[in-house]
Amino acid sequence: MKNWQIIGAITLLVLAIAAWRIISYERERKAPGIAVNKPAQRQLSDDQMVFVRPMLIDSMKSAHVLNGKSVWMKTGYTVIYYPYRTGRIDFPHEAGWLPPAQELQVKDFVEATTPQDWVSSIPRGPRNAFVVFTQPDRKGEFAAPVASLDGAKSNWACDDIFFYQDPKTLYHWPADLWPAVAQHTAKQGMSEFQATMALGNIQQSDSKDFGNRTVKYTTVDQGQTHHFSVTFSGDKATSVTSD
Repeated sequence: MKNWQIIGAITLLVLAIAAWRIISYERERKAPGIAVNKPAQRQLSDDQMVFVRPMLIDSMKSAHVLNGKSVWMKTGYTVIYYPYRTGRIDFPHEAGWLPPAQELQVKDFVEATTPQDWVSSIPRGPRNAFVVFTQPDRKGEFAAPVASLDGAKSNWACDDIFFYQDPKTLYHWPADLWPAVAQHTAKQGMSEFQATMALGNIQQSDSKDFGNRTVKYTTVDQGQTHHFSVTFSGDKATSVTSD
């Protein structure tokens, strides 16, 4: 066979393969598709998509920029606090656990050595940093832990536990909802996020299906413990019971 015949045969073979692949692709494209079941992904609510500005506080120096300003509790009933008198933290007399959305008017940040049996959500270090603050409509100064101080191993929690903006400017909720948040109670129609803002982070649930489950909350108000059970459907509270 001559060269030109060999080349022609190869060319015809390549064209035939290409034509077959095009026809096969068209058949597959037009054939009914097979649905693949993928796990449903939970849609984030508008509230969960709000950008909460951090300040990246990681030292006493950076913390002092908050002096004279207000912060609001992002977590509820997870941070213990104490009276602060004559420049000292009164560890023997706990003032309680800070509720969610509580405004703290920051006065200063101080270091202190905590008692050996000290219990807190902030890890105990060789020294701990505390925010000194006042509260609207309440007399006296108070102190709450915000960091474990141990040189390069220091751990600051300010960005995790504080809003640096008033939550009312971040979340545009109906006007009648904020009084319930301030009174730390739940009402029907609340979303699960809103209920957590009102009742705090000490909670247990019967499911991982956020917004479609029953959640039990525990609140602590000046030594008094209260329990709430809230059932959500479609991310709306349909039932609220308390003790």
